Amino acid sequence: MKSRLTGKLYTSTAICAALALSLSLGAQQTMAAGSETNAQAQTPAAKSSIETTGSISAADHAEAGKEARNLIDESLASVGQMRQDEGFREVLSRAKGIYIVPEYGKGAAIIGGEGGAGVVLVKQDGEWSDPAFYNFGGVSLGAQAGGEAGAMAFLLMSDDAVNAFKSGNKITLDADAGFTIVNWSGDAEASWGKADVVTWSDTEGLFGGASVGVTDINWDDDSNMAVYGAGTDMTAILEGEAETDEADELKAALPG
Repeated sequence: MKSRLTGKLYTSTAICAALALSLSLGAQQTMAAGSETNAQAQTPAAKSSIETTGSISAADHAEAGKEARNLIDESLASVGQMRQDEGFREVLSRAKGIYIVPEYGKGAAIIGGEGGAGVVLVKQDGEWSDPAFYNFGGVSLGAQAGGEAGAMAFLLMSDDAVNAFKSGNKITLDADAGFTIVNWSGDAEASWGKADVVTWSDTEGLFGGASVGVTDINWDDDSNMAVYGAGTDMTAILEGEAETDEADELKAALPG
């Protein structure tokens, strides 16, 4: 009798243990499934909250695109001003490229003063590339004290001047970098043919007739990425391999 009772107790204990183990495994599987479902449900929201485009956030990307479009429009207005000077139109038609800065920080008030944002276009076989976006640090030489802010442009008359913009960041266009710089004026027509760069400004007397260069010209990652997409490099834009409809009017305004 005792033996039979002991066997029944062992059997009952084994059954209870098996049942407990089954319930425990079921609970763990349910919890794991629930965690996976919650993770899947939260993933889109998490991605949305930190969504980025390249190295900047979606909001900054949109703002960079807006600023880039404004810069193109302002550059178009600057080209319109240049074309009002009949003599300068000829120089413009012979340029191999152009760097347009619609508003130069504080004007040429001091050497190394604040620079501005601008666009570079290059002409090949009579066709202008779409604009690549560059910033620069300051005017390097001969700035006229007290100069007011205004539009500036740098006509790239030689292949060396154009190629400088394909070389990367920290670009310098001045005599120390081996470039001949001529400032445009009505009486400078005889000398511009020897220049690598011809500078123009809509502010009379901005440079006081002195030779001026620009330093610390850098590729604007945010603006270029906003317009052309991530991974587009400066050479692709300047050689006409990247395009945007935003610049059609600007390209049409420049003489072929």
